[in-house]
Amino acid sequence: MSDFVLPLVGRETKIEELGDALFDKQSVVPVVICVTGKSGIGKTKLVKEIYKKPLTKRNFDVQVWVTCAPNLSATNIKKLILQRMTKDTVRSPTEQLQRKLGNKKYLVVIDGETSNTEWKKILLDLPKDKTESRVVKITHATKQETTVSGFKQHIIELNPIGIKDVTNMFMNTLLMDEKVGKKSRGQVEEALTRDGDGSYINANRIFKVTEGLPLAVVLLSGLLRTKEYPREWKKVFDHLEGKSNEWKPLDIILSMCLDDLPHDLKSCFLYFAGFPASTLVKARSLVCMWMAEGLLRPKEGKTMEKVGKKYLHELLCRGLMNFPPLENATPGNERVTVQTKVHEFLLIEAQEANFMEIHDGDDVPTLSNARRLTLQNHKDKYAALTDPLPKLRSIMSNFEKDDSQGSVAETKEEEEIAGANACSPIPLCLRPHKDRVNSKDHMRKLLQGSQFLRVICLCGLEVGSKLPSEIGSLVHLQYLGITYCFLNEIPSSVGNLTRLQTLDVQGTSVTKLPQELWRIPTLRHVFGFIVLPRRVGDLEQLQTLEAVKPDDAGVTASDSCWDAKTFANMKRLHSLYIWDISNKNVKCLEAVYGLKYLVLLSIQGKVISLDLFTRSKLSRLQEMVLKGKIVAPTTPLTASNRFFFPTLTKLSLNKTKVSKDFIDRLSEDLPLLATLALFRDSYSESCLVFTNGFHSLKELTLDVYLEEIVIKEEACPDLMKLEVVVHYLNLCIDIPNKPSLKDTIQDMMKQRTIEVNRDW
Repeated sequence: MSDFVLPLVGRETKIEELGDALFDKQSVVPVVICVTGKSGIGKTKLVKEIYKKPLTKRNFDVQVWVTCAPNLSATNIKKLILQRMTKDTVRSPTEQLQRKLGNKKYLVVIDGETSNTEWKKILLDLPKDKTESRVVKITHATKQETTVSGFKQHIIELNPIGIKDVTNMFMNTLLMDEKVGKKSRGQVEEALTRDGDGSYINANRIFKVTEGLPLAVVLLSGLLRTKEYPREWKKVFDHLEGKSNEWKPLDIILSMCLDDLPHDLKSCFLYFAGFPASTLVKARSLVCMWMAEGLLRPKEGKTMEKVGKKYLHELLCRGLMNFPPLENATPGNERVTVQTKVHEFLLIEAQEANFMEIHDGDDVPTLSNARRLTLQNHKDKYAALTDPLPKLRSIMSNFEKDDSQGSVAETKEEEEIAGANACSPIPLCLRPHKDRVNSKDHMRKLLQGSQFLRVICLCGLEVGSKLPSEIGSLVHLQYLGITYCFLNEIPSSVGNLTRLQTLDVQGTSVTKLPQELWRIPTLRHVFGFIVLPRRVGDLEQLQTLEAVKPDDAGVTASDSCWDAKTFANMKRLHSLYIWDISNKNVKCLEAVYGLKYLVLLSIQGKVISLDLFTRSKLSRLQEMVLKGKIVAPTTPLTASNRFFFPTLTKLSLNKTKVSKDFIDRLSEDLPLLATLALFRDSYSESCLVFTNGFHSLKELTLDVYLEEIVIKEEACPDLMKLEVVVHYLNLCIDIPNKPSLKDTIQDMMKQRTIEVNRDW
């Protein structure tokens, strides 16, 4: 999916204006930058373009991006900011913001609509002691009230793009994959150069039906990708122009896009209505919910997961779904979302078709016939659960974790869990003494009265410290997700869920699961920070374990908790995340060496044995993330010991402290390695030299303390992207076979960051 990031077109002057506002050293006070414009104009994409750059990271001590549902209170938004920054319980947002951001150059981006009153409350609580600090507000509003004292305001208003940029964007998005044949490509490119209109599909007609709105351009090109040129294209344009006097152009295009989807894909797309606007949804979890709903079936020899991935790909290509790049996103944890205007459209369609009931207001409608219910009422989260819901098949919520209920002292184990960020997308918080009042009763009533439930996906909704034992009566349940709440125990009755496919307890205190769960033969995906016992059942269907650790109890330095039998029956295990490997259980990693079908492996621990590279038989592994010191193997390494990862394409190292010899072996023994990232303390020497090899390497990221970087002529012939974070001002970079980069590198050195992304 990473190949389908839509291009930013026609915003060069706005990027420059935003950059000037962000990095202005002359301002005597912090600056609030308001990026405004109608929905679909490209505000978020514009800000993301600069936010993610290394130059931005080097200019600010703290960066926080918060995407929030419309009209959240200032208190809730401040909590969101803190939750992106800290693992501590959010008790007093104002004091904690001052402590976390005080005396620091910070960049805070708030993407969402807020009232002027709440906005001023947020600004009043932000520190103003560093004039280089910036706050960016992404909003539809074109009129902004004067900001609070201590901040200067800068407004950047986005307008529709011109006809030339519309044409470029249309072609860029139309030709993002091979769906449009070469012959049609040539015909389209020729047609767009013609003047006039009539029967020709030309630039003027595209501009007319989209009105220069980037979202409309993307959706139109996505729709036309599936149509035969020119006959079916002409019908689309004729329909759009015929309806232009009745509806707004974007509404017409959205309606046509939805009607054009196959039935199964349309149902999957409507599922986005179950999440609040602007929510980033984990793609893998979304596919698991589609599976549980029966919206996916194996096709053409592909598993349901692969069919779901294909559906995601199709929605991306059609422009109906976005794949926003995320900082420090761990492999397999990609997020997807839909644009705000698209979400508004889906809400109407989902409710008109009785596809989903959305409870987001004070009134509680009659829900006795509801099949799918999403809870989005922040004032009273449980209001829709007061009456029985006998026909309910799916229930969803997506709230922020409420830390206001009290807490207990953080234990050493909890600190280790919270620190295991290699696999966790959101920091874990401290745990409370007691549950939310009546939350367990509401959950018990739901379980007793909704026997046909297939999907439970409750995020941020308290259910009690222990999930009620009535969960075992839901024999149709296939997806069980209780996340980001104060749950700490799953009852043994969960073993009765003989159809369960997915369990998700991320962001809770649950670290041990009942043995009965590990015997469910239909289990396919487990998410959370879980202790994996030495012996489990026959889990042939299991594909994902994120993230597991061995049980330290009784383990000595010479004995491993896991052994060859632990994973022996997991014949379809695809993705494995391991966390908290200590010195005394490092040998447990030997248990994974024989997982020949493994595609993704992530390991976080104190130490990782080099045996992983020389003794494992992971012949299908494509992506690996290692965080922890790589130590000597059990037997001395010789020239004949080769690294055996014949299919590995992506490798990320963090705190591994490897030597130049290790890097040289990577260059020789990993023939398909295309992406290499070296992060803090991953390399132990001051000079990094690529002598030869790395013949498939296309992307190289270096965020390590180096005095010299040398890429010789024989090395990295296909390198397309180089990103270097400069920690020493006198860093020397020598790339003899890329002389054109010399001036570019010298200019970037002044900013202590280097990012080159071009076709050399």
